[in-house]
Order: sequence, then structure tokens, then C-alpha cells
Amino acid sequence: MDKKPEISIEKSRNAILTELGEYSFGAALDEVNARLKSEKTKVKRLALLSAKSWILRNKLHVTLHDPYVYSLNEIEDEEIFSESEEVETSAIDSLFDDDEEDEPDQLIEVEILKNTSLKGHKMLKGSTVKVTKENAQKLIDEGKARSK
Repeated sequence: MDKKPEISIEKSRNAILTELGEYSFGAALDEVNARLKSEKTKVKRLALLSAKSWILRNKLHVTLHDPYVYSLNEIEDEEIFSESEEVETSAIDSLFDDDEEDEPDQLIEVEILKNTSLKGHKMLKGSTVKVTKENAQKLIDEGKARSK
């Protein structure tokens, strides 16, 4: 069996999911359903159906295990939304470097702009937390926090 169509469908699915990354699960499903009604190309329909399946599967997982996730791109450990497909770790993993230096890190206060998690701890939108300088910069760069 030729793998080229599968790769094309997976890339198309990932492109759709990336485009809908800021959408809530419900809004993303509505958008995919609307596109399915008008799409005639077999490969694009398969990519849309694959995206719909991915959204439904992750919506169920998030509902059961991570109720603070509201949009597709907030799902942890998903490389679809990382900027580089070659990176082996997710963007969230890069926030927490296990190779800590001997001197203690300076803590900085930031205001959380989007619900997110840090080292397994949930941080709600609007809360103020103290994090390391590196983690603060990453959160700010990702638009999930702002400095106080």
C-alpha cells in the first residue's frame, strides 16, 4: 500500500488543526462540519474527517483529564501546534529545563492571560504567579502571560 496519500492527509489534517488552533472545541467542530458540507475533493474531505476525529477524541480526553483547556492549541504534548515539526519535545516541555544550574533562579511575578499549566499545576486566567525568569519569558512569548 502506498504511504503518500496517508502522509498528504495527515499533513492536511495538521494544517487544518493549526489553522483552527485558537478555536474552542465546539467552534472548531462547527467550522469543520461547515467545510465538510461544501468540500468535494476526496483527499480534503478525508483530511477534514480526520481533523474532526482528532478534535472529538481530544475534546473527550480534555473533558475527563484537563478541564482548564479551552482551545485546541492549549492541549499539552501535541506537536501539531509546535512551530517546528523537528523538535522532539513540545513547547510546554521546553519551559521546564531539567538541567538546573547550581544557583537559584530569580522569581518573577506574571499575570496569566490564558488558562495553562506549569509543571502539572493549573494556572487560571487572571491569576498572578511567581515563576523563574526563563519560564516567565516563555509564557510571555507564547501570549499566555504578561509581566507585572
